[in-house]
Amino acid sequence: MIKLIATDLDGTLINGNRTPPDDFEEIWEILNEKGIILLAASGRDYCGAAGFFGPLAEKMMFICDNGANIYNKGKVIETHNIPVENVHRMLREIDKIENADPMLCGTHGTYVTAGSPAFMEKMANHYSPVTWVDSLYDVQDEIFKVSVYDATGDIKNHTYLPLTEKFRGENTIHMSANIWVDIMDKSADKGLAIQSLQKMFGATREETMAFGDFYNDEPLLKNAEYAFVMENAPEDLKERYPYRAASNREDGVTKAIRQWVLEKL
Repeated sequence: MIKLIATDLDGTLINGNRTPPDDFEEIWEILNEKGIILLAASGRDYCGAAGFFGPLAEKMMFICDNGANIYNKGKVIETHNIPVENVHRMLREIDKIENADPMLCGTHGTYVTAGSPAFMEKMANHYSPVTWVDSLYDVQDEIFKVSVYDATGDIKNHTYLPLTEKFRGENTIHMSANIWVDIMDKSADKGLAIQSLQKMFGATREETMAFGDFYNDEPLLKNAEYAFVMENAPEDLKERYPYRAASNREDGVTKAIRQWVLEKL
């Protein structure tokens, strides 16, 4: 029996109207009554992830920041920070990459400094709230994620691979969508977060279901026996996992939960 269900948000649960499926809250309530946990696992911070769910968010569990933080009912229950000297090393390497704009995500806020026009437009219109600073090196906060914005169209070769070469083994590094590279402490990713929750709630890998649509979801998918990849995911990702869900625009997550979980209760 499934005990734990984790779903990515953007491109997975969130549909073309930028909302969860209409029946998500109903399904969450049914599962909750049966003792089955349905949680969101996102590269977004808590405010960004919880904002999709309205009042329901105060009841839910979230894996945020690609696994750097776990929240339950609005409170942090697990966090993984990056030592400040490592943050500064990352910033120095990012400074060497043209058109790569860093952002620091910390306990008390998200910090940015002036960068490329595309980055400035993104921050002004699509990402809030943020704290503008003169220098990211002067930020006094516990940082759990360094994100890099790259709108060149070749994020893998331009930013992801150079940073992976520098920090492989010391940090977890993922591409989120096609414009962000996220760097966390090596103790943090979606897979390690779901392992922690499996231990917390006594759920095995065989009792876990997960949904994802992009490469940063792979650590999550690898830790679930029922690993569903969305129809809108890259073809090579779909080939690596046994289960398929309809696209996020067709409410694939809730349809699969109805078929594979609710109909078997």
